[in-house]
Amino acid sequence: MRILHIDTQRGFRGGEQQLLWLTIGLKNRGFETAVACIEDEFHLRCLENGIETVKLSRNRLKNILEIARIGRDFDIIHAHASHAHTICALSKVFNKKPLVYTRRVDYKPKNDPITKFKYRNTDKIVCVARYVCEVLRHTVGIEDFEVIHSATNPLLEENINSKKVKVLKEQFKHSTIIGTATALTEQKNIPNLIRAAEVILKKRKNIVFLVAGKGYLRDKLEKLVKKKGLSDRFKFIGFKKDIENYIKAFDLFVLPSDYEGLSGAALNAMLLKVPVVSTDAGGLSEVVFNKETGLLVKRNKPEDLAKAIEVVLDNGDLRKKIVENAYKLVNENFSVDKMVEKYVKLYKQLTEVKQWDFQQ
Repeated sequence: MRILHIDTQRGFRGGEQQLLWLTIGLKNRGFETAVACIEDEFHLRCLENGIETVKLSRNRLKNILEIARIGRDFDIIHAHASHAHTICALSKVFNKKPLVYTRRVDYKPKNDPITKFKYRNTDKIVCVARYVCEVLRHTVGIEDFEVIHSATNPLLEENINSKKVKVLKEQFKHSTIIGTATALTEQKNIPNLIRAAEVILKKRKNIVFLVAGKGYLRDKLEKLVKKKGLSDRFKFIGFKKDIENYIKAFDLFVLPSDYEGLSGAALNAMLLKVPVVSTDAGGLSEVVFNKETGLLVKRNKPEDLAKAIEVVLDNGDLRKKIVENAYKLVNENFSVDKMVEKYVKLYKQLTEVKQWDFQQ
């Protein structure tokens, strides 16, 4: 079976990590897999892992024609972003191949003819959380969804560079490190974390907040931190290719988002035995069970976020409990192997249906 994955995003974020793990898993199982993407960080990661790539341009029409042409040589076309979904749905008119779309975000899609067309012409819509399915159900009016949760890779534990983690901790050896790893965009609501930090740092001086990631809001966010006088205690450290080492160095992982599908970074923190405090954005409540696998608070409530952070910092027994429960949960239910196997089953179902239709 040959599968062509399409991703039009720039950079390397959670969705690209999930797709990379999926393609590696498929390759290891003997599937012929290729990724069509723009020439960026994700493209480089694919090459490093021996994944066949097809370079996309910045021109949508050219990409539609390219996927229409090369798609004929594949059994399944799988889109992994909204723009990629549009390209694949329009190119399907020509290549006639089964189309899968993985929806990774929890905000409402547009209500326009193109959106209706592409959802109507998709053979299977996969949601990374049940919450995402509910959003689509009430907006595009489709009932047939598959839920395949985002995952984390147990190999992350083995790949931790303990020396690097130690060095990172030494940089802030007299401080508790509260960190996050996320894109600097509106959806991730870093101001929520900044305001929570402001509340906490009025009472506690031995804490440092670290934000790993990049995005167009960095300058604006740094100005907000400076305005609040937090620059010594709230730092933006940029994109980190080996983000697992940074997460492992955190004493507490915080996700302040307004919108999420299902955060791979939060799953990684759980796997690496770092306690998690998160908002209830998107599908996070499907993995962060309050006071069982983490602490969960309402979105955009910085005082509540600050209180939850302090509860975890002050309660060693609770911290131990949520770390142990979270580690067990992700290993049993959110592993890459489980995710890959679910996609394999889905692909086989679609190709069997296609073959049956042809025989009829």
